[in-house]
Amino acid sequence: PTGKRDAVLGVLDEEEIDYVLTEETSDREFTAVVTFPLPRRAVEPVLDRLREAGLPPDAFTVVLEAETVISARFEELSERYEREDDSGDLIAREELRARAANLAPNIRTFTAMSIVSVVVATAGVLLDSAAVVVGSMVIAPLIGPAMATSTGTVLQEQDLFRRGVKFQVLGFVLAILTAGVFAWLLKTANLIPLTDPEVLAIGQVRERLAPDVLSLIVALGAGVAGAYSLSSGISTSLVGVAIAVALVPPTAVIGIGLAWGLPAVVAGATILVLVNFLSINLAALAILWYQGYRPEHWFREDEARSATIKRIAALGVAILLLSTFLGAVPSTGVQ
Repeated sequence: PTGKRDAVLGVLDEEEIDYVLTEETSDREFTAVVTFPLPRRAVEPVLDRLREAGLPPDAFTVVLEAETVISARFEELSERYEREDDSGDLIAREELRARAANLAPNIRTFTAMSIVSVVVATAGVLLDSAAVVVGSMVIAPLIGPAMATSTGTVLQEQDLFRRGVKFQVLGFVLAILTAGVFAWLLKTANLIPLTDPEVLAIGQVRERLAPDVLSLIVALGAGVAGAYSLSSGISTSLVGVAIAVALVPPTAVIGIGLAWGLPAVVAGATILVLVNFLSINLAALAILWYQGYRPEHWFREDEARSATIKRIAALGVAILLLSTFLGAVPSTGVQ
């Protein structure tokens, strides 16, 4: 707006940032658009300074990824922020919030992709085909809800947090129901004429019958990788596959165990899924907080710190309790 123009441009001049001011021709209250290139580390501090100068928090702001910026002043600005800021290539708080929200799709898309992924995973497990199981992981839309939950916690964004939790719970319940119904239909129609011992002898099933501590390490690693990929602005596609590795196949095994009436299979796979779910959330939450992400307003930091500590403690206790069962699921006796 006209009343804020001098203050905004003054901040850019003080920071020695190149900018272009373009007059707007619409009848809206914003009468000019200012465009300027920033190194990644400078996005959040410069936005903070602009808001201190009077730019409204809800001002129309677009952050774009620039392929290349050729400018001597830009290079000097990049070098200055590298000296002053040791946070690495972390994206700004606003970018983190937007990326986390975009990773959590709408309910219809999430439901459809979850159903398809668990059907493919169930088929892959029954076929004992690692290739098909891997294909199901690529489809699964699981990284978004986990990252939304963690981001919502550290930034004290309750809507984002609740959305992430809702999608994770929905995905878990929907996956079990889908896998159970699909496996039951295959068994009832005699399309997969397997006896109980033959189901237990399937390699993809046996791997999830007696989860061990290494399964916990895999889930924690997936959560750490998810948080780092989200906060650095790099593609999360491959990391999403890593998260799906920890969740999709064991969920399919739960459905198979329900369809064939195998309580030991259901118990082992359920413990594995729950431990993996909690571990992914714990790791992502801890990494984002460690990286320094906090709410925009300082007076909300105490609320965010309290919520983060409580949720990390709750996740840690739940994982510890469930981990006592890792490796302790009764053996089925299958050779």
